[in-house]
Amino acid sequence: MRIEDLESPDQPRSTKQSPAEFIQYRSQQEAFAFLREVLASEQGIGLLHGPELSGKSTLAHHFIRELPRDLAVAVVDGSRLKTTDFLSTLLAQFGYDVVLESTDELLSMLSVFLVQQARAHQPPVLILENLHGMYPSALCALCKLAELTIHGRYTLRIILISNRPIQQMLASPGLRIISQRLLGDFELGPLTAKETLVYLYTKAEARGVTRPDSLFSVDTCDKLHFASGGLPGELDNIAMSAIVRAADSSTQPESIDSQTIHQALRGLAKTVPADWEVIQELPKLLVTCNGETLQEIELDGDKSLVGRSSLSDIFIKDQFISKHHAMFIRANGVLHLVDLNSRNGTFVNSKRVTTSVLRHDDIISLGNHRIKVIDSSSRGRTDLDAFDIADTAAMKNIADMRHQYAREDQQHTVLMVVGSKQD
Repeated sequence: MRIEDLESPDQPRSTKQSPAEFIQYRSQQEAFAFLREVLASEQGIGLLHGPELSGKSTLAHHFIRELPRDLAVAVVDGSRLKTTDFLSTLLAQFGYDVVLESTDELLSMLSVFLVQQARAHQPPVLILENLHGMYPSALCALCKLAELTIHGRYTLRIILISNRPIQQMLASPGLRIISQRLLGDFELGPLTAKETLVYLYTKAEARGVTRPDSLFSVDTCDKLHFASGGLPGELDNIAMSAIVRAADSSTQPESIDSQTIHQALRGLAKTVPADWEVIQELPKLLVTCNGETLQEIELDGDKSLVGRSSLSDIFIKDQFISKHHAMFIRANGVLHLVDLNSRNGTFVNSKRVTTSVLRHDDIISLGNHRIKVIDSSSRGRTDLDAFDIADTAAMKNIADMRHQYAREDQQHTVLMVVGSKQD
């Protein structure tokens, strides 16, 4: 099967059509190098992840185009994919138009094809999105294909693409073969401010704007970079209507001013004032239990304690939550979460953490409760050591803060006891 055949309309779940222009930036180039390393390795499985609209699918599409033309490649979205659909889709994208209902028959046919290709030193490539959304039976079939070897070498190369961390899922016994073969993972990062300018100029020129600097000044590009978080998909959404308007209009690009961009932003529900002073909203937390929203909290302070103590800034009554369980810290516009040596631990997106930099839509698990982060400005995930929390939050260290709350809690208990005796 040839690469261009993936775009044939009669092929299910084929890769999406890519934009005419493709602008590479540093994180994307590093991702390309990582994917090449994955396919060249004996392990042959790698994980590419990042937030929505970070350009993962676009990158995968163009990565396919640099592969040998006669290499068999399948691009599959695993969301809610059952076993027979998964295997049939693979066969179809590998060039076999067959009708088989038996899982065993499908697996057998795929196995024969994979072995033949690997014997010819051309092991096929599977690009699989949304592994976390597959049915268990489909995951089982994937593992059977992943463990297939010939002469001690695996017959299928796999690139996993995900919008969320799935390391904990890969640690489950059922996916042992996937985790054993996993060469590593790469998080696709956002564009820098300079890369954003180049990105917007290239997009504009490709659509007929002869003076992109008139459409997007340096200051405008900086504001768009801030509003989008540097994510290519967000930049496309924010700027496209302005680009199209400039390219299709009879007016000259010089007449396209910041108000045009402002209208494009407003049309896409972006809050940007007319004078281009971007307002950064405070992060919010949604506290839920069993699907019911219990609290909606706006974090307007530098630090917020969450725990079972009534003195906590975020009080949660749960026997599995410690009195002083964790702390939210806002430093340099970034929201941090610090576990205060809690008994049952703090989890972010199902992964236990001691410290974590939070981003929009992260899910924090504390006991039986869940906390969803609403913070559009927290796009990237960086190491906690990159920020001086002690200075920003005006505390010497986490231990001192924990002891301080403990003393306050004890004093509060004493006052309650004294008050009850007086009564």
